[in-house]
Amino acid sequence: MKKLVLICLFLAVIISGGWAVHFYQHSQPKTTDDGGAGYLVAHGNDFLNIGRYDEAKKLFVSALTADPKNVKAAWGLKKTEAKDSLSNNTFKIAVDALYQQDPSDAHVNLFLGEFYLANHEFDNARPYFEQAITQNPKLAEAHFDLARLYYQQGNFNAAKSEISLAIDIAPIPRYRNHLAHAYIKQNHIDAAIAEYEKSSEYPASALDVAELYWQRDRFDLALIRQLQAVKLLNDKTVMARPENQDPWSFKINDEQAITLSKLDEKLSYAYLCLSFTLYFLDNTEEAERYIQEMRNLAIISQAEINTLVGMRLDALVQEKASLAAQVDAFKNLYLVTTDTTR
Repeated sequence: MKKLVLICLFLAVIISGGWAVHFYQHSQPKTTDDGGAGYLVAHGNDFLNIGRYDEAKKLFVSALTADPKNVKAAWGLKKTEAKDSLSNNTFKIAVDALYQQDPSDAHVNLFLGEFYLANHEFDNARPYFEQAITQNPKLAEAHFDLARLYYQQGNFNAAKSEISLAIDIAPIPRYRNHLAHAYIKQNHIDAAIAEYEKSSEYPASALDVAELYWQRDRFDLALIRQLQAVKLLNDKTVMARPENQDPWSFKINDEQAITLSKLDEKLSYAYLCLSFTLYFLDNTEEAERYIQEMRNLAIISQAEINTLVGMRLDALVQEKASLAAQVDAFKNLYLVTTDTTR
């Protein structure tokens, strides 16, 4: 009897696990060749809802190829083209033109909110985000942007609430990372770690959570996650995914941020972080090996990346003063005197 119960429990786990995978897969935007223009437009809008504008554009173009007179596809394409604007001013001009054509479009209102948010005009931005959510309850990106607004205002509880709504709609790593950042601001480190750890095959999360493990004196866990990040960054298939082509932006102060857009820049950052962990664990041979991997990249912006890693290590010392000597030694060896031409 006991054996039968165990078998039943095992089958229940398998079935429920399979259902969970099925549900997750079907909750994501999809591309396929088995539908017509209407199908392509619908899924283009799905990608618009989560801020994946390049994927949306491809679908709208495909829809217009299948049906050149499809009005919804043409409109969707116009919206994605507005996101191609090279400056905030040209973006505003493009969005104003869209707004004149259809002021009730949720994505257009989202874009207007993003313009004002980029200019730190929070009171102007918020109504547009709220209007976009009212017009399209599935617009996860509007919840995400509203969370960013609250985050910049220091209202971390409201930010967590909005980003949680975005995650309910689309549990993507970019949203989870933002929730983790809000938890960190409130010193809820366990909650932040839990969010980072939910994202697999996403090196940005692996590197961020490794820094929290530094703070917890779990350099063994930091090493595991940094090694995973380096492996992912060197995997062409993984890094070809749209979410892994997004820039990594690190705020330096209220006026400045360092952005890593290229793969080799991200790799350089990962190699340096990993090298520090290995150095701390007295594995200097492996630390040197990854420093050499970093130097072999010969990044033009290496000085900026050195500055960024140095700031992350300084933040670690602020949390754990006992690490000051090891941090200073590492910085003097590899950040101050690093020469990418060697």
